[in-house]
Amino acid sequence: MHDSLTKLLWQLSEAGEPAVLFGRQHAAEDDAAFQRMLALGVLVHGDRLTGWKACHDCDCGADERDVRWRRDVPFAACPADNRRDEVLTRDDLATFTLSIATMVSETAAALGLGPPEELAPGLWRLGRLTDGRVLTAAPIRAGILLPGLVAALRAVDAEGPIVLIGPRLPEVRRAELARQGIHAVPAEEVVVPVGHHPPLGFDLARLPDGNAGRHRLVLTPATSTVRFDGREAVLRPRPFQLLRILARQHRRGVPLVSRHDLHQELFSPGTADTAVRGLVSELQGLLKKAFGADAVEGLIENRTGHGYLLTLLPLTVWINE
Repeated sequence: MHDSLTKLLWQLSEAGEPAVLFGRQHAAEDDAAFQRMLALGVLVHGDRLTGWKACHDCDCGADERDVRWRRDVPFAACPADNRRDEVLTRDDLATFTLSIATMVSETAAALGLGPPEELAPGLWRLGRLTDGRVLTAAPIRAGILLPGLVAALRAVDAEGPIVLIGPRLPEVRRAELARQGIHAVPAEEVVVPVGHHPPLGFDLARLPDGNAGRHRLVLTPATSTVRFDGREAVLRPRPFQLLRILARQHRRGVPLVSRHDLHQELFSPGTADTAVRGLVSELQGLLKKAFGADAVEGLIENRTGHGYLLTLLPLTVWINE
């Protein structure tokens, strides 16, 4: 089940149009948002399905089952054995097409911005926030992979930070863009949670603040060297390895690492579960000694029952592999 209808729409948009949503594809708790999407024209009623998936264990050779009706009740008819007929609902057969341009326009409106400007096929400028950041969107993967992406964005906004929202990019590509002042963030990480209004908005607090790419934390595994805010220190191998794991996950955009995963990667199976907690404490002590307690306060956060993560902004961590 998808986290929210908005995330699902952004995922569907990646391949471009026609993007089709099936009737039972969104979660029940998203129904109000779903009706809102229909009212706005983001979703449009499509043709009703006339075929249904084949029985998973049937050997009749059919690619799909015909949809038939019996007293206004639809069912998927098995061509080999009517005992395998599957009763459906009208919602099962409903389809909806996604208007990507309308979704982008309504997203800009939800953020209090003006009409978006299409800079290239699949690439839009949504507008400028009050703090100077320019929001752009590439819901279609072809838009974010555009060969002239940087030039297209900078043709309108020559200077200043640009936030680019769209499909997830490889970390190397994200870092390349960040060094040019363009900070790519996956849409799934910044869409507003289920139940929030308006449903197409973004959580602005989760967007890169424009400092992304100016790496605060840099690790050099070959020498176990840590550079933090311009100062350097060399750590012992095991604490450095722990910091490297946390940094790696931060670079991947999923910074939380469970205690179980850390234990598996850092210790042998017979090691006590408390070893991870002890190593985290050792690492924190070394960082405080090297960079000052105030400087690294809260740098490593313990999410009780979930794991550990670095609390730095996206793309401010680098590993010199």
